[in-house]
Amino acid sequence: MRKIICAAVLMGMAAFCGGGLSAEETATGKYKVNFYGQIKSDVSYDAHGVAADDYAMYVASEKGIERDFRASARGTRFGLDITDGDKVSAKIETDFLGLSENVVTSTITTTGGSTADLRLRHAYVALKAGKFEVLAGQTWHLLPLEFSGTNNEFALGYSGVLWMRAPQLRLTYKASDKLSFAAAAVRPTRKLTDSEGTASGLPQAQAQAQLKVGKAKFTLMGAMGKWRATSGASLGKTGEVKLLDFGYNIPVTSVFTLNGQVWTGQNLYDFLGGIGYNQYGKSAVKASGGFANLAAKPAGRFSYNVAYGVDNPLNSKIAAGATAKTKNTTLLANANCLVYEKVTVTLEAARQVTEYHLASGYVNRDNLHYQMSFKFPF
Repeated sequence: MRKIICAAVLMGMAAFCGGGLSAEETATGKYKVNFYGQIKSDVSYDAHGVAADDYAMYVASEKGIERDFRASARGTRFGLDITDGDKVSAKIETDFLGLSENVVTSTITTTGGSTADLRLRHAYVALKAGKFEVLAGQTWHLLPLEFSGTNNEFALGYSGVLWMRAPQLRLTYKASDKLSFAAAAVRPTRKLTDSEGTASGLPQAQAQAQLKVGKAKFTLMGAMGKWRATSGASLGKTGEVKLLDFGYNIPVTSVFTLNGQVWTGQNLYDFLGGIGYNQYGKSAVKASGGFANLAAKPAGRFSYNVAYGVDNPLNSKIAAGATAKTKNTTLLANANCLVYEKVTVTLEAARQVTEYHLASGYVNRDNLHYQMSFKFPF
């Protein structure tokens, strides 16, 4: 009886304090939150050895015995978009493609990452004031963000597509619906374990201008930064990071769209360019490259991509050696089918060729990469 009386008293107090809240009324949150993501499963086969597990970075070996079969669901991701509906927005997004910075192998020793971890992709807050927006947190570099349509998670990095994310403080000015400008101070390294970038004591500076002409979009981006060697023979030396990148996205017809990037610079490790080289002083590695992708989306549930990309460091800066990569190209084609209007099934074939500067001269190593993906966005 005592429990029943207490429950009745509490219910009465709640009704009194609630000011007569009816059963039909519901309390609403202060912000609008949208939960989204994708379930992605990949199966791939490489005729020869390639660098990285689930990525297609470059050809490491032409030995048939080093062919690979892989299956993974690490491309699965989820995130939250948060907004007050007016001047404040935020995003947090993660996937499972990270690697442990340290994995304990015994009670004494550790080794570099070798297991899948939850990886932070985006985490930022953006504040709008008229035509200006201030963004603080981790998101894309101010690159053109044109991609090849590949279903491989490395997205043709080291093969002509520049992309990556990093913590930054960014200011964007939207002059009109057609023209915008942006500038950012960015962490000068793509991984926390790359102390050479942060040891410079300076952020990386990036700037972007973007113009829309009809349905076409053109983006011009530049970056400058500095690394400082923290160990080895180059201790104390600095390496200049420079980049100029032009991106385009042009709807040719109602079915075909042509997009890509053309770029040049030096020490482009932070952007997945120059096949990852970052060297110091006069040894800085210059590189040029880009890619072009033709996407076809006819009416119906099928769509297609054909792409070619090249990453070409300047050979004279790369000393001969067993791992001295001097050029990397990828030619790919894929077909996508939407099943039950929910799941996209992709079949992709790619030929990758990596040039090496060996003591005996320049040689090419090639690989055929086949991949099938199932992606369910939600």
